[in-house]
Amino acid sequence: MSSRAATPAPRRRALSAGVAPFRYRSAESTASRSIAPLLLLAVTLTLAPALSPDAHADTARGKVLPAAAAGLYQCQGPNGGTVFRSTPREGCVTLAAPDPSAPDPQRWLPLMGANGVISYLDQRSVRRKGARIGVVVMRNAPVGGAIHTTSGEPIQSSLRRMVLDCATSMYAVVEQTLFPRRFARGEPLYTIRSPQRATPQVASSGSLASEMMARLCR
Repeated sequence: MSSRAATPAPRRRALSAGVAPFRYRSAESTASRSIAPLLLLAVTLTLAPALSPDAHADTARGKVLPAAAAGLYQCQGPNGGTVFRSTPREGCVTLAAPDPSAPDPQRWLPLMGANGVISYLDQRSVRRKGARIGVVVMRNAPVGGAIHTTSGEPIQSSLRRMVLDCATSMYAVVEQTLFPRRFARGEPLYTIRSPQRATPQVASSGSLASEMMARLCR
C-alpha cells in the first residue's frame, strides 16, 4: 500500500520505515473485483459496537481477564482427522505449552498458522453479515524479535481487526493497534486504520485466516 491514514493512539509514536506488517501485496484481478463490497462491509464492521475499542477495552487498558492455563494441542478427531485444542487430552501432542500470562481461553481462542506463530481470536468480537465475518485477533511478536518505534519503544504485540469473506476465501486487515507488552497489555502505542484502502488477500491453505474460516464459515 503506497499510503495509509495512521491515527495514533493516546500517545503519538512514529514507526520505523521498515515495519513489514503494514505492507500489503498488490491484489490480483480477482481480488480487485471483490474490493468494493468487502470494503463496504469493513467500514460497517469496524464501526459496529463489538468491534469498537470497547470490544477489547479490558486488553487495551491492561486489564486482561485472569490468566488460565491454555496451550495448543494436536489431537485425533472423531473421524480420524486432526483437530487442535486449547486444553490437553489423552493422546494429544503438545504444540505449545501453556503460557501462564495468557489471557482467558474462554474468550481468547489460540490458533496456529502454517508458520507456527500462535494468534488469539477474540471470540466476543465475531460479527457476521451475510458471507462475511468481522473478527479481532491478537498476536505476540516472536521472542527476541520485537520491532521498535523510531523513539525506541519495543512493539511486543498487536490487535488486528480483520474481515473474512467466506464466499471468496479472502480476507482484509482493516485496522492494527500496536502494544509495548505481550498479549496487548499496556497503553497502545499506535493505531493504523485503513478500511477504505485495505487490500483483500487470498486465505492460503494453512494460514491463520484459513484456520479462522474453517471454524467460523458455515
